[in-house]
Amino acid sequence: MIIFGSSATIISTESILDKCTNCGTHNSIQMNILQKYAHVFWIPVFPIGKTSVTECLNCKQVLQKKEFDWQLNEKYITLKSNSRTPIWTFSGLVVFSALIFWFLFSLNQNKAENAQLILTPQKGDIYEIKIAQKQFTLFKVEHVVGDTVYFLVHQYETDRFRGISELKIKENDAYGEDLLLLIKNDLIIMLEKGEIIDIDRD
Repeated sequence: MIIFGSSATIISTESILDKCTNCGTHNSIQMNILQKYAHVFWIPVFPIGKTSVTECLNCKQVLQKKEFDWQLNEKYITLKSNSRTPIWTFSGLVVFSALIFWFLFSLNQNKAENAQLILTPQKGDIYEIKIAQKQFTLFKVEHVVGDTVYFLVHQYETDRFRGISELKIKENDAYGEDLLLLIKNDLIIMLEKGEIIDIDRD
């Protein structure tokens, strides 16, 4: 479950000389500028604007921006223009960009490794195979003769990608006895088409 929402933090504070409309005390109003930001898992992702509240330090009356009179609104505009958006409110974008970069880098590394493993198949290699949409199984290399690879085919299939790991923990007798013959060029094509998802080698 992804937890997302918005929050705010005070980025600027200024004392207002105007009289409090509630208690009539002069020089008792404090205006706070708040930076609003969106967050995912409580990590700030990006800023979504500014707002303001005032508080009378004498009677504790709090006014939201929508309750400001024209004088308070003028002071809000001035204070807001002098208040910078904190850089840390963009921190989530940096984190998520780094995660995406790491994922793409790892994916490319895995593809390069699989391409090399296909050229040098060895007995015991496990191929994760996508037979069709939502249909997956495993091939295990039994032996290799020249460019021909002999596979044992797993007797079970799964309709979930995550189910592949469950197939791997089954006993070796989960593979059938009949051999499937494929040449290396066929395997390369299957890898390019995404029919070979991954290759495991102990």
